[in-house]
Amino acid sequence: MSQELWWAFAVWGAACLWLAVAAILAARRPLNPGAVDTWASGHGLTVLPAGQREPAERYLRRSRLFRTVGGAVPFVTGTVPYALWAATRGLPAPWPLGLFGVRSWLAGYLAGVLVAEWSWARPHGRLVRSAALVPRRLVGSLPARVVVGQRLAALAVVALVPVIAWGPVAPAPVRELVLRGRGGALATAAVAVGVTVAVELLQRRMVRRPQPVDDPMALAVDNAQRSTSVHAAAGAGLAIVLLSLSLQLTNVATNLVSGPVRTATVGLAWGCALAALAVWVLVGHPHRTATPALVRRARA
Repeated sequence: MSQELWWAFAVWGAACLWLAVAAILAARRPLNPGAVDTWASGHGLTVLPAGQREPAERYLRRSRLFRTVGGAVPFVTGTVPYALWAATRGLPAPWPLGLFGVRSWLAGYLAGVLVAEWSWARPHGRLVRSAALVPRRLVGSLPARVVVGQRLAALAVVALVPVIAWGPVAPAPVRELVLRGRGGALATAAVAVGVTVAVELLQRRMVRRPQPVDDPMALAVDNAQRSTSVHAAAGAGLAIVLLSLSLQLTNVATNLVSGPVRTATVGLAWGCALAALAVWVLVGHPHRTATPALVRRARA
């Protein structure tokens, strides 16, 4: 390998490591007071009492840190070792290093959401019987179109499996089985369905966790906090499914001859990839959520 290429991979690995460390350090910083007020306003909390402000700020900061660490770990694992291998041994790198793609970054992000949510102490269910007076359904914290969209995207990934399986597939080495071919199509469909089922089940458990009911405002803040976690999980989960759909469409395009159909399929695959980024931002980090109705019920 030439000296210039060695330095290019070395700089790339160092830049990725620096980016991950910088993101984690930024996530550890205290929240801007304006950010807390914006979050509260987006959940229908026009006034956040002093007694609830500190726990809410601690929860948001904790959630932000866990999500960042969760995404940074697979990001570093998938970029730095690959760059070091390329810089010292050349390409191609061993196939396990190619498994840590963007979907693994989102999976780590999703794991951080879940760890932050489940490590946050809440009262035991037997001590909060009156919590049942406030209906807690998933559609109260998350728009129904997001749930339906994730299911439909997963079904689309599964529906493309026969198209790939029945089409001509060139022999591929083991490294490429995760990207194309019948085995890759089945694996991609399994990931999409597994993520969809797991995320929805976990979201429903988030919504149904015990709540504090001795203070209406504490209940309203708790609804806002769990809605934040539900949206973050939904954004990451739907993004993973859309990336799986993009990968599946790429599988289809690989088996097509050049022409308008192949061009349209490639364009659709890129569209799904861009949609994944959009839903991660817009669904996972919304300015306003579906919780104001829950806040009004809690105050009542």
